[in-house]
Amino acid sequence: MSQANGLSLERRGLPRLLWDIVVRPRSALAYVGAQGQRTWWLPALLALLFVVLPVVVAAPITARESREAVATLQEQLAEDMPPEALEQMEGAMSIVASPLITLLFPAVGGLVGRVASWAAWAGALYLASVALGGRSSFGQLFPIVVWAGLPYAVRGALQTVTIWASGELILNPGFSGLVGQTGTVADMVTAPPSVSQQLLVAILSRVDLFVIWHLVLLVIGVLVATGLSRRKTMLITLGTWGLFTVLSLIPILIGAAFTQMAAIGP
Repeated sequence: MSQANGLSLERRGLPRLLWDIVVRPRSALAYVGAQGQRTWWLPALLALLFVVLPVVVAAPITARESREAVATLQEQLAEDMPPEALEQMEGAMSIVASPLITLLFPAVGGLVGRVASWAAWAGALYLASVALGGRSSFGQLFPIVVWAGLPYAVRGALQTVTIWASGELILNPGFSGLVGQTGTVADMVTAPPSVSQQLLVAILSRVDLFVIWHLVLLVIGVLVATGLSRRKTMLITLGTWGLFTVLSLIPILIGAAFTQMAAIGP
């Protein structure tokens, strides 16, 4: 990138750079890769803000639905459970509906997860690009990864408005609504979907238009930062996304297996 182009982008300021990410992503990400150490804090703050806000507006709804689910289970199992077990279930109700579970843990987990994902993505892209002959550095790729995550901030803002306006949780994110099953929590406990169904829903929940936008920005950013061919850049980016997606499915696979065992066990 020429010095003139860099100064031109710099004079526009961060708000203009936000606009350029949408309308001129190649130019904007080239600048971010060259001088973005001073600018990545703004998209980082936006991303973290819209990790927390959906959790905040969803917390009272989650608490209410958790209490209703436990109450439903109590009604269904009251005849077969001793009084001591019912008391324990009432105690569990107060725990699962507490702010610690509905607000604090999800918010902190989301913040830590988002920061960790930036570092993991930047590290993986850097190592893969170097292995294929790229000429980037971790310091160049990290701000690009942060800026390329702006679609997730937009998604978080839309989720916040949707949850607040509807008073309901988003049960089937992404494309999981195409195969997601509806039913009560009690139904899910007593007769959970098969492992393959749960994995399919988990995969589709990780794919939406914002993920595609994010990957497009990453491909552009890696392309301008590393000097690799378009084919190698797409291989690196999509391969990294595929690897992280598979790793994220491992806990879901284990949880699905346990729910199946609990449902069919004595």
